[in-house]
Amino acid sequence: MEVFIISTFSSKYFAWILSLVIVLAAGWFLLPAGYVTLIQWLAPVLGNYARPTFVMVNILIVNPLGNLVMVAIWAIAGLVGGIMSGTKKGAILVAFMTWLSCLAIGAFCLIQFLMPIMDGTITMSMPPIPPGTSLADVLSIPIVQSFISDLPGLIASMSGGGSGPDIAGLAMSVAVYVLSPLIIIIIGAIVGAIIRPKEEF
Repeated sequence: MEVFIISTFSSKYFAWILSLVIVLAAGWFLLPAGYVTLIQWLAPVLGNYARPTFVMVNILIVNPLGNLVMVAIWAIAGLVGGIMSGTKKGAILVAFMTWLSCLAIGAFCLIQFLMPIMDGTITMSMPPIPPGTSLADVLSIPIVQSFISDLPGLIASMSGGGSGPDIAGLAMSVAVYVLSPLIIIIIGAIVGAIIRPKEEF
């Protein structure tokens, strides 16, 4: 019985590690070109945490209709974690811990990214755009495109006789983007657990 419990824990632990590695590695190497342009542009001023921070932003803030690459990455990570876990409960736990770990890593990167600005070590001055790049690349970032598509509705709500900006609608959109990775990885994990049901002993 003790061996079985240890084995079950080990499978969930390795499932969590593998799922996390899949998300982080794919997020790092499949970063959209717009983010790469932004990093080349701002890294000389904002330092070494520019790329990790933007990688985590791309990983954690996902428009399921506009960033299909990250949707696929989260789904694959969930599927692999679910298959390794073998049970639905274990798969959901692995999926949640993977998302929570990414959230913690993202928060750490953001703090490190902003710390030089907060303590006055550096001053925010915009460097010139690197040769061979343009603002059009930045505008191609999925989350930027989502914001641009939502902007007309926000402007309309703020204009004329409107009752003010639709804060609730904006907050809901942000919540959908932030929670999408969690929902996607949980669904993928459940599917993975169904593909490989728990063995009978």
